Amino acid sequence: MDLPEPPPDGYRRWHRRLPHHENPGASYALVFRLADSSACNLCHERIAPIIIDALHFFHETRYLLFDYVVMPDHVHLILKPLKRSDGRWHTLSDIKHSLRSWTANQINRRLQRTGGFWQDEAYDHSIRNERDQRETAHYIWTNPVRAGLVTRPEDWPWTGHGSHRRSAGQDGLGAGD
Repeated sequence: MDLPEPPPDGYRRWHRRLPHHENPGASYALVFRLADSSACNLCHERIAPIIIDALHFFHETRYLLFDYVVMPDHVHLILKPLKRSDGRWHTLSDIKHSLRSWTANQINRRLQRTGGFWQDEAYDHSIRNERDQRETAHYIWTNPVRAGLVTRPEDWPWTGHGSHRRSAGQDGLGAGD
C-alpha cells in the first residue's frame, strides 16, 4: 500500500467554519463579504477605489494580483503570494488580514462609522491548474453580468488585473485579453 506523500514544506491547514489551507507557491481565489450587506455599497465611487488601491498596493511585492471584481457586497480576486526577501513565503492569512483590516479601517473612516466591516472569515480556494485559473477568472469577470448589474463584463467599472486597473468610465481589458 502506498502512503500519501507528506505535505510540502510550509503547507498549513486549518478549519474554522470554512476549511483553509496554504501551499507555498500556490495561487488562490478569495472572496471577502460584508458583515452587514446593508451597511455599505462597495461599488460606490467613494468606496470601490479604496479597495482597488489596496489590492494594487502590494502587487509584485507581497503577491501577484491576477484578476478582481468589486461587487456591491463582496470582492472576488485571484492572487499568488510571493517569497519574502528572507526566502520564506508571504502567508495567505497575513495577506488576507492586511487587505481586510486596512480596507475596513479606511472605509469605516470614510463613512464615519465604526465596528465590524467584513465577515469574520473569507473564502479561499487553491487554484489547481491553468484551466481552474481561467475558469475562476471568467467567473470573476462575468459576476456583474450574472448579478444583473451590466449586460457585458467590460461595462462594469470595478474590475481589473494586477497590471491594469479600471475606474468608472475607463475601458478595460477582459480576462482573456
